[in-house]
Amino acid sequence: MCKKGMLCCMLLGMWLCLSGFTTLGNEGEDTLSALLGQLSAEDVEGLMAEDEWAGRVMAKVEDSVSVRESASTDSAVVGKMFKGDAGNIVEQAEGWTRIQSGDVDGWVSNEYLAFGQEAEERAAQDVAKTATVVTETLKVRDEPSTDASVIDLIGMGEKIQVGEEENGWLQILYSDGEVDYVSAEYVEIAYEYGEAKTIEQIEAEEAAKKAEEEKAKRTTNLGAVAASTDEVTLLAALIQAEAGNQPYEGQVAVGAVVMNRVRSSAYPNTIQGVISAPGQFGPAATGQVASIMASGPKSSCMQAAQAAINGETTVGTFTHFKSASSPVSGPSVVIGGHVFY
Repeated sequence: MCKKGMLCCMLLGMWLCLSGFTTLGNEGEDTLSALLGQLSAEDVEGLMAEDEWAGRVMAKVEDSVSVRESASTDSAVVGKMFKGDAGNIVEQAEGWTRIQSGDVDGWVSNEYLAFGQEAEERAAQDVAKTATVVTETLKVRDEPSTDASVIDLIGMGEKIQVGEEENGWLQILYSDGEVDYVSAEYVEIAYEYGEAKTIEQIEAEEAAKKAEEEKAKRTTNLGAVAASTDEVTLLAALIQAEAGNQPYEGQVAVGAVVMNRVRSSAYPNTIQGVISAPGQFGPAATGQVASIMASGPKSSCMQAAQAAINGETTVGTFTHFKSASSPVSGPSVVIGGHVFY
């Protein structure tokens, strides 16, 4: 039903309730028409927004607001609403509203909530919108005008990310900042409302983000080092002796430890020098490395050796490793059966 039709129904209901009439009659019709005539477009939009958002709220924040166990700033924080989040109203108290959003149920100060028409305006401003094409072919134009050039065509049912609407035209948003336009008449808009998050969810996301950041640091390419064919084979033989039964990530890690030492002023500056240094790598001292070199290292270890020489690393700049069952103090990472530090 269109907004005007819905508004008519609302006003009709109001009239019947207030007048006690069971039918409008001429007087009722005249009164309803007079009521409608007095409403501006802004009034209509406002009434419709009030109705649509009667039991819902939007977060009125630039970042986040705490959701609390009870209606007090002294109570425990059970979650947070972020910019773009919506919630259902459960109950209200003086200056506070209990909301339910996602897995969060708690109280938010009204200072940080938008209601009614303000909520609708906030949603238009803060919430990502997806438009679904409802015509056979939708024309994309470089300006908001039917006189503008058509630069693309979008088929029925396709979805696009859109921005603000102005004078019947919607902005199409691109990742590179470019903006084009489509007619709002030929799409259906869906708002992608966010939901509040519990403290546990927030902590889990922060931990995952930190882990990703640490992994990114550990895997940043450190730059290639010049090496001969014999040095590649030597490094591969050590990798096989130390980590031949480990996952490929662990094999690259062992190679990276050697190469990190080559780059460090605290160790010899060659692969041969690092591997044969007294008391450093047991398999080199026992002759196991030489034996593997003679028969030829397996392909995964050769690949891992070349990767490490090319600057790849799965352990950042760590220069040591040992059995994962051995305790390590300070920064470290466990890969397979080894801990690198």
